Amino acid sequence: MEFEEKKAFRKKMQKLREELTAQERAAADKKRNAQVLSWKRYQEAELLLFYVSYRSEADTRDLIQSALKEGRRVAVPRVEGEELVFYRITSFSQLVEGYRGILEPDVQCSGQVCYEDVRAERVLLFAPGCAFDKTGGRMGYGGGFYDRFLQKHPEFYCAALAFAVQLVTKVPCEEWDKRVSCVITEQEITEV
Repeated sequence: MEFEEKKAFRKKMQKLREELTAQERAAADKKRNAQVLSWKRYQEAELLLFYVSYRSEADTRDLIQSALKEGRRVAVPRVEGEELVFYRITSFSQLVEGYRGILEPDVQCSGQVCYEDVRAERVLLFAPGCAFDKTGGRMGYGGGFYDRFLQKHPEFYCAALAFAVQLVTKVPCEEWDKRVSCVITEQEITEV
């Protein structure tokens, strides 16, 4: 797929997601989050790497809040140059507006995650995106941040949180695009 076609596909998929009403998104988020909370892989994870949802993305705020209340180890990303760096948080008060207006950890309030003290199979990363398919194909927003992070940490289990309208037959992927291990919508958990 040519660059312009990929750009048009990304725009179309974002529009589909944005056309969901606030009530539809809230109902889907509630169903999806209930599935996540009862999912064995989530329950057994020692470190949860969440994105902080932005605009019409699948909501992570309730999941983050729930994990923090349970005393779980939670980290969220901060864009530093071309890389995502995850910082541990214990409260939403440790977040400030950062890259493109997305909430990120205030480095004065939180510590960078040390992955060496957690078994790789117990790290669960949640990734955002525009579109996904059942073979793990993921189309992000074009910055490559999660692709680069997963390139460095291929051992981490990566789950995409999405709305059912974001699940398509085939996501256009390049050789550098990293696949996710699982796609979770309000309708199902699809492990690849």
